Amino acid sequence: MILSQILETSKTGEHALGVGAALASAASWAVGTILFKGIGENFSPSAMTLIKSLLSVLLLAISLIFVGWTTVPLPSLAWLILSGLIGIAAGDTCFFAALRLLPVHQLIILMMLAPGITLSLAILFLGEMPSPIAWLGIAMVMSGVALTLSADLRRERGGRGAPTGLVLGLLSVLCMGVSVIIAKIGLNAMPALQATFLRMAAGSVGMLVVGSAKMQLKGWLAPLRDGGLKWRFALAVGIVTFGGFWLALFSVKRLEVSVANTLLATEPLFALPLSVFWLRERPVALAWSGAAVAFPGALLLAFNA
Repeated sequence: MILSQILETSKTGEHALGVGAALASAASWAVGTILFKGIGENFSPSAMTLIKSLLSVLLLAISLIFVGWTTVPLPSLAWLILSGLIGIAAGDTCFFAALRLLPVHQLIILMMLAPGITLSLAILFLGEMPSPIAWLGIAMVMSGVALTLSADLRRERGGRGAPTGLVLGLLSVLCMGVSVIIAKIGLNAMPALQATFLRMAAGSVGMLVVGSAKMQLKGWLAPLRDGGLKWRFALAVGIVTFGGFWLALFSVKRLEVSVANTLLATEPLFALPLSVFWLRERPVALAWSGAAVAFPGALLLAFNA
């Protein structure tokens, strides 16, 4: 009886840690996205992915010196490398490309499609099955996203980049959803910090190969000669590396993928007000209404999956 109570308390504590980590990760991604938006005009999307990944690898390597390294089984290593190539090299590049074409609030609300995509993949590949209430949450999230995007698209006048930005944003969501499912498989055998390092290293190598093949590495790194820009980029990378990537995997390790990814999709709750006060964006009323519909749906999905 006592043992069962201890185990139940431990599970509750793990769940609470996972929920807290996911929400903190969402907030970190909101801040990081705002920072990247401010410096994105100086870098190509591929350059931003490469530099962000290399700086993240350096920060994570320093952290691992203090916390130690565990043996990595080859199957787990393979899954994490694949996850890094899809989620970091491909997904982040699409994300940064979309960020140049769309307002921050529109892109981040588009990211709220991630729970539905990830949940579908989790059902197919991990055997997770949501409750009827969770399906209601998915419907609310997707309805809120559709409402917000339709509002912004109606407002766009002569914005030729909007359709392309939406396609790139959707590709980013798809890549990140697939990479989370793959990472979940490899996470079971190691700490989240180490798994984050391996994913980021795989993404870095992938981008180095692409840059070398295109003979564009020198051009990608050229904007770093601007000292002020370099430090702002480093600040953004530090926030998303530990607050975004590591806390995200920390939550995925302790929660069901569908629950963790839904909580991670609450980023608009933090990003919408930041985009207004920081970047002076002005989302229309329907955009706020879409967020108001989608956010409760995300919470419903998180706690009833």
